[in-house]
Formats: sequence, C-alpha cells, structure tokens
Amino acid sequence: MKKKILVVDDSSSNVLLLQSFLEDEGFEIQIANTGKDAIKLAATFKPDMILLDLMMPGLSGIDVMDSIDASIPVIMISANKDQHLVDEAKQHGIKSYIQKPIDFDEIIAEIEKYIAK
Repeated sequence: MKKKILVVDDSSSNVLLLQSFLEDEGFEIQIANTGKDAIKLAATFKPDMILLDLMMPGLSGIDVMDSIDASIPVIMISANKDQHLVDEAKQHGIKSYIQKPIDFDEIIAEIEKYIAK
C-alpha cells in the first residue's frame, strides 16, 4: 500500500512539481491550494505526511497546523527566510523546514526520516 502525502501550497506550479516527483517516487498524493482545503483533506484523506507551505492567503501554514491531527508529521516548505516564523512553526509541531526553491533530494531525505514507502 502506497504511503499518502498531502501537498499544500497556493502556487500551482510548486504543487504540480511536487505531485509529479512524489508520484514517480511511489507515493499517493492529494493536493490542496488553501489552508481550508488542507484541513478538510487532512481529515478525509488521512495522509501519512503533509508537505505544507508557510505563507498562503487566508489560513497560513501555522493556522493549518493548529487545526489538524498533531500525530501527522508535517514538513514545512517555504521561501520565507524569517527565522522567527520558522521558530514559530516549530513550536506548532512541524518536523522539518525546507527552504524554497524546492530541492527534491532534500525533500525525499526528510520524508524518509518520518515515513517509509
């Protein structure tokens, strides 16, 4: 059975890149473009992991963290370099923080720390 990953980002190009790459790596992927959609999908899709953008319109990645099952490992992916925001996200339970632009080797290494295919 494939491991399930929810990819959350308001940038459709980032979502499509991650979806294509992760499906090629053997994961089942669902995508959400808003924090509100992410919360709904986290409850119904029951992902093994979430890759979550920090800065999105409406609900931020931190808002999403406060509204999902805390047992789901979350890797935050963002272009934001503000260490205060990174620290705040860690206080809300993220497992890792990956700086954009997306480095696929780094993403796979971080995913494998928390879930196995």
